[in-house]
This record gives sequence, C-alpha cells and structure tokens, in this order.
Amino acid sequence: MDYTHSRFFRITDPSSREFIFPLPNTWETRFYEYEWVKQFAHEKDTVLDAACGIAHPLKFYLANVCRSVYACDIDQRILSKEAILHDAVSTYPRNVEQQEIDAFLQNIDIQCCSLTQLPYEDKLFDKVFCISVLEHLSQEDSIKSFLELKRVLKDDGQMIFTFDYPTISIETLTKIIDITGLTFYDYYTLSKPDDAIVSRIWQELNCFRAVLKKV
Repeated sequence: MDYTHSRFFRITDPSSREFIFPLPNTWETRFYEYEWVKQFAHEKDTVLDAACGIAHPLKFYLANVCRSVYACDIDQRILSKEAILHDAVSTYPRNVEQQEIDAFLQNIDIQCCSLTQLPYEDKLFDKVFCISVLEHLSQEDSIKSFLELKRVLKDDGQMIFTFDYPTISIETLTKIIDITGLTFYDYYTLSKPDDAIVSRIWQELNCFRAVLKKV
C-alpha cells in the first residue's frame, strides 16, 4: 500500500485538477495532495479536517464518503454559509451555488477553534487530516497542535498531513514527531528525490506527505 508511505510527492504520482471543484492553477501541489488524501476516506470512518480552510474542498469530499465528518478552522468565516459561498465563488473557476454549499454543510460538524485547543473528546477520530497547515504555524504551536490531534485520534487511528518544504525542514518534522510521541505509520523516506514535484508560484517549494500513528 504505497499510499501509506511517508515521502516527498513525485511528478509521477497521480494528480487531478478537479476535486469537488476545478482547482485554481495556483494550487499546484494540491493537484497531488487531494488525489493522495482521498485514498484514506472510508465509509465507516469518523474523521476530522483540521484547519480546513473556508471553501477548501477536502471537507466536502469527506462529507460525501465518510460516516461522520468534523471540520475546524480558526477563521470565524467558517461559521458562515454566506462567507463560505463567497470564498468558493472567488476561488473556483466555475459557478458555485448556495444550495450546493448547503448540501455539503448539512453533513459536516463545523467548529471555529485553534488547533492548539480542540473542542473534541479524546479518541474520537479514525482519521485526522491536516493538509498544508504546518508551514503556517510556529514550531511551538505545531507541537501543541500535534499533541491535540494525537489526543482526539483513536489508538489505532491515522494522522494524515502534508507540508511545504523547505518552509518546514525535515529536521523540524522529526523533532515535532519525537516530542509528541507519534511515529510513522508505515515505510518512510526523508530524502528528496530528483523528481520531487516543485511549485514556483510563490517561491520554489516541494511538498512532503506523511501518515502518523500513536507510539
């Protein structure tokens, strides 16, 4: 099961420019991230999309697949259907209607909160998704967030996340994992291959994917 391996994304990995909605051209690494992430969504799962973004589509995809879907973000707009629609309309290159957003949201439990203080009970989730979030956090908040995500993850659960490199270094990643008592779920390699995907929209960035579990 290669999809459970932790490593850099490679240009030969599956990718798609559509995930619920047609994705913006500037979301270069998301073409790969979402195509990878969807393999973890199963119909009996209770899942969390952590730091889900406002109109970002992962939570909508999960709502179509999984038994129970929770999503959270620190941005207050996540609590407003109108704000989510506005963000979707301004983000995606096709018309998005309010009833479409409403249909997704009726199957998602949404909270506005910090990853460092989640409002969920212990060991609630089979899977926790945290996509392209670490690069926006300080190392201190990353550690606090991982401890919280670990707390709400079932003992046999999976934590699935991605981050931009070198914004987050491999050394920082391994330090956070060690401090928080997590470990790689399956095979992993930390070396960057010659054919790693590269985004040059903002600066030259690669993207690392990881699947973690409790020690």
